[in-house]
Amino acid sequence: MKSLDQMHRDFGAFYPTGHMVVAFQDKADAIKVLNELKSQGQAFADTNMVSSELMIDFAQKNLAEVGFIAKLGTSVSTVQSFLDAARQGATFLIVATPSNEAAERVSVAIHHVSFMLAERYHILAIETVS
Repeated sequence: MKSLDQMHRDFGAFYPTGHMVVAFQDKADAIKVLNELKSQGQAFADTNMVSSELMIDFAQKNLAEVGFIAKLGTSVSTVQSFLDAARQGATFLIVATPSNEAAERVSVAIHHVSFMLAERYHILAIETVS
């Protein structure tokens, strides 16, 4: 999996098209979901776990670098929500969801535990998973 800095951006804002970013208050829940996804085979082998410390550092840098156009959309507020969750100690999973089937499998897995937020990045929209 690519590092956070290597993932796609939209006018400077973090925008990992084709991925879902999920924040968990409890790291054990993130690990449980990660293990469940990896047990489903190669499709989720590149799922990335991100600590709160790493997300804080990344999100602060990213928010400082975004361009004016990015501020017009929702990508900046979404990164801010990641920063807020990270400051509360959240652990994150970044999961490739190139298809609706993959996204549904992730959605099912995260609903087996408690999660703080989940956002799926499409080409032109960010979908909140509830």
